[in-house]
Amino acid sequence: MIKEVSEKDLQRALDLVNRVFSEFVAVDYSEQGRSTFESYLEGKLREVSASIKSGEKRIWAYWRENEILGVLATQGTSHISLMFVDKQYHKQGIARQLFDVALDWFKKNKDVKQITVNSSPYAVEAYEHLGFVKTDEQQEKDGIIYVPMMRPL
Repeated sequence: MIKEVSEKDLQRALDLVNRVFSEFVAVDYSEQGRSTFESYLEGKLREVSASIKSGEKRIWAYWRENEILGVLATQGTSHISLMFVDKQYHKQGIARQLFDVALDWFKKNKDVKQITVNSSPYAVEAYEHLGFVKTDEQQEKDGIIYVPMMRPL
């Protein structure tokens, strides 16, 4: 089941994100990059109440029983800010299901013509399977290594 993350469940969702990030993404990052991502997650926890209420950010989680197996967050009306799935459940369609929910939400805004994401190098192939294409070469900012990608609606 997929549902929006409530303030009550936010810490659990971000714990999953941090665990998957540490295992699959952080290995390619410098100490600065790991620190930048950690600060980003801490900030997300602090700001979530206001930003979720305003619609600036949305966070969905894939639940099985009482466990969060995947998380997808958006920023603004057309950007995916993170998508992580527990390693035991990779390649089982969870990312696709989360993306489809976000895609439906993006499509409600008739002005949005494309979706963007700054993918980790590890996740590029997963995003390509969701219809994204690279818009530039791999980049680095504040230690965060990413590949800019987009998907037309």
